[in-house]
Amino acid sequence: MKNKNILLILENHVDKIVLGIIALISISLMWVYIIGNPYGVEVKGRKRNPSQIDSYIKKEADQLYAKLDKAAGPMPKKKSFLLEYEKLLQCPFSDISVAATLMPNPGVGDLQGQEDRMYALPKIPPLTDVQIGSMRGAAQVPIEQVGPDQSYEMVPKEVEDVDLVTISSRFDVQALFNEFQQKFAGPRLKTAWKDQRLAKPVFARLELQRRVKKKDESWGQWERVSRTRIDSYRDLLHDLPMTMGESQFGVDAWLSQYDRQDVQHDILQPEAYLFTISRTEWMSPEFLDEVLEIMEKEEKEAAREKQEQRGERSTRTGDRRRTPKPSRRDSGRDRRGADDFMGMGIGGQENTRPRREDTRKERDADDVREDFEKELLDEKSDIGSMRDSLLIWAHDDSAEPGKTYQYRIRIGVLNPIAGKDWFQDDQADFKNQLVLWSDYSEPTEAVSILKRVYVFPMGVNADKDAPEDIESVQVEVAKYYMGRWRDFDFDVVPGQLVGYEVEDVQEEDETENAMGDFQLMAGGMGTGQDPEMIDFTSDITLVDVIREVAWGSRLRASTLYKMLYYDSDKKIQQAAIGKSNWDSDVRRVYSEIQESMKQDVEQRRGPSMMPGGPMPGMMPGMMLQ
Repeated sequence: MKNKNILLILENHVDKIVLGIIALISISLMWVYIIGNPYGVEVKGRKRNPSQIDSYIKKEADQLYAKLDKAAGPMPKKKSFLLEYEKLLQCPFSDISVAATLMPNPGVGDLQGQEDRMYALPKIPPLTDVQIGSMRGAAQVPIEQVGPDQSYEMVPKEVEDVDLVTISSRFDVQALFNEFQQKFAGPRLKTAWKDQRLAKPVFARLELQRRVKKKDESWGQWERVSRTRIDSYRDLLHDLPMTMGESQFGVDAWLSQYDRQDVQHDILQPEAYLFTISRTEWMSPEFLDEVLEIMEKEEKEAAREKQEQRGERSTRTGDRRRTPKPSRRDSGRDRRGADDFMGMGIGGQENTRPRREDTRKERDADDVREDFEKELLDEKSDIGSMRDSLLIWAHDDSAEPGKTYQYRIRIGVLNPIAGKDWFQDDQADFKNQLVLWSDYSEPTEAVSILKRVYVFPMGVNADKDAPEDIESVQVEVAKYYMGRWRDFDFDVVPGQLVGYEVEDVQEEDETENAMGDFQLMAGGMGTGQDPEMIDFTSDITLVDVIREVAWGSRLRASTLYKMLYYDSDKKIQQAAIGKSNWDSDVRRVYSEIQESMKQDVEQRRGPSMMPGGPMPGMMPGMMLQ
């Protein structure tokens, strides 16, 4: 009965069963061929249709191109192994037990490991006898970078005008070495604490600072002066950090780099420029000032003797006919009387004592140069054994013409225990300080650097029929070029820039005169040189000329002209026209320039103009071929 019921149910629902089976088959086929994607490819963990693969690859390529166009990001900082390397240098057997490697010394007992030390920092002596000097001239300037492997003497150079300011001082080296010896190897320290490596001071820097005077006569902020362009160790000395936090190396690495004779000498006595055209060669300020004083004294003495010789020649020429010629008998008697006078003492007695001569020799420039050379450090110099104070100096070759400066200086020594816990409690702040400094010296006296170009208003050009109608202003432009002052006169109208490029006619005339004398001896030979062009262009633009009426002491009216001009800051300034109307500073500068030009002409008319000496415009060492 039950079987019949089942068959009946199947017969009644056979259509539904077939539809269900078909649905299951359809769903399975859809899952396998449509949803399951049997032809897809797995790319980066995800199955993709063949139609999607190309677009996906193109999208990835575009993203890569975009990343390539962007700037590279910062590289991750790698771990530094410098500190571990320094520890290995100090003790390569640090991983081995100390007790297993060290044998006890006789009578001492078992040695223990390194213990904490305690030092008092040495005091850096102050700088004394600080002096300042400036030197201007045509010097040899390197056109390539100077370095330890390519010194100033080796690189190619060209001649340029240089203003070099030098600050010198005296330093008690012996007191410094005694301080270090006492603090790091003194008799009061424990035997295990005494360390001769620490007891040797190593100079780190001779720091020069300057400040400039403002237009309101106040002083600006102090700023550090960089080393000169010819300093071989400029980069090394400039990169020295001041604190251990700024340094990638320990103090031992800096000690090993700086504790070299050439580096120490360069810090204390840096090299100066080689001046091709100047009054004298470079020396430290105290010796340079003495040489210039001697040269000035010799020039005045030579001028006085020259004037006396002219007077004697004129006197002899005027009295030549009235002077009687002595007879032979009179001349013999006079000569015998002179001999008797020289050989007789007071009262007519013969003077047997030899005639006393003044053996004192007046100090000259060569004596000063010899004394300066004794102060120079060389390969044989041992700074630690010096008993006298050491002459040290620093240069500034970046001083701008037309500005006034003040300087101060101090000296620094490397802190040999920087980064270690070996300081006393009251000196713990020095743990992070890489350099131990002396006190700054007192500010030097102000030094003014003359401009390279000066404009002097000399007069006005007015219409004859209308004196009040000013046509132009007569100006004299003085320019310092190639070691000497040159001047040229210009007529400037309002709206015109003062000065322009002209031929050096003065140099050409002097050269032709000198070559003319030489040609007479050489049988005629031309110079074959074109005249040099000099740019007298200034930074002044004439705006207008104003006329003022000034009343004198006798109530007499006089006309005073002033020129209005734009300065380098594009501000309108005014200047009186005419020498008698200039202020004291302008007259002083003009007199100094004229005196310098006069001395230069006298030197060029001296021995250098003789055959065999250098001709005007020639550099030392140049010879005619």
